[in-house]
Amino acid sequence: MLNLKNITKIYKTSSFEQKALDDVSISFRNNEFVFILGESGSGKTTLLNIIGGLDNSYEGDLIINGKSTKNFKNEDFDSYRNNLLGLVFQNYNLINHLSVLENVELPLKLANVDYKKRKELALLSLKKVNLENHIYKKPNELSGGERQRVAIARAIVNNPKIITLDEPTGALDSKTSIEIMELIKEISKEKLVIMVTHNPDLAEKYSTRIVRLLDGEVSSDSMVCSNEEEQKEKFANSATPEKAKMSFWTAFRLSARNLMCKLKRTLMVGFAGSIGIIGVSVVLALSSGITDYINSMQEDMLSGNPITIT
Repeated sequence: MLNLKNITKIYKTSSFEQKALDDVSISFRNNEFVFILGESGSGKTTLLNIIGGLDNSYEGDLIINGKSTKNFKNEDFDSYRNNLLGLVFQNYNLINHLSVLENVELPLKLANVDYKKRKELALLSLKKVNLENHIYKKPNELSGGERQRVAIARAIVNNPKIITLDEPTGALDSKTSIEIMELIKEISKEKLVIMVTHNPDLAEKYSTRIVRLLDGEVSSDSMVCSNEEEQKEKFANSATPEKAKMSFWTAFRLSARNLMCKLKRTLMVGFAGSIGIIGVSVVLALSSGITDYINSMQEDMLSGNPITIT
């Protein structure tokens, strides 16, 4: 389903170049729990960003369901993320002024799913992570573990084939980390789950496959995918993802709600902007008025002193 072919990623600055990934090739099965291990700076997060379509400035090719992404446009990557991929970030990336239920519904709004179906799927997803009793709470009313559960529920709400996780237990205590890992392990029984971590103990306990990175290269892979498996996995999932498109009114409501939740700041920005516009208008009006007055004075003065040409 997912193949990385000769991926090379170089970060360039004015003074030097840093090679984050060096000719990395990995093939993933449709159903496995893959841990990507490595020291800081080994290229783990860069690899995850490329898999997630968040970074497309690299050499090599990301192949999804046998289709190259070399010619993908931004909207193609949007469709990929909204239909086939679920992203879970270390810092949750939840919207604080939306409820738990509304946060989980966001991917479905992008897919333009109707309200009734959207709510049904979001509630089902929250039930899987044992948060059905917290649906109307805001993210800042939840613990770190609960917020991570919300992020996981949001990632699985549209039933993606692939889920990527970037250090999902990095900011959690040991007890909560175990709960989250058990939840992720259960999800991995039906999907391809790719998780980045610094913790080799978690990898040994929960993974079905461990890929280690060192200085941007794959130093070891506990279960390399064979060519026969690649062909089988490629043809098993050939459906074309639908385009992600949020309706105009949904986007308008979300924007309006965001403005209303920050009403004081919105009013202050509007007031400051109006002062600027009024100031510019006054300057232009004065300039125009003075120019007209000077022209009128010149005409009056010249009319009393006619010039005769002989």
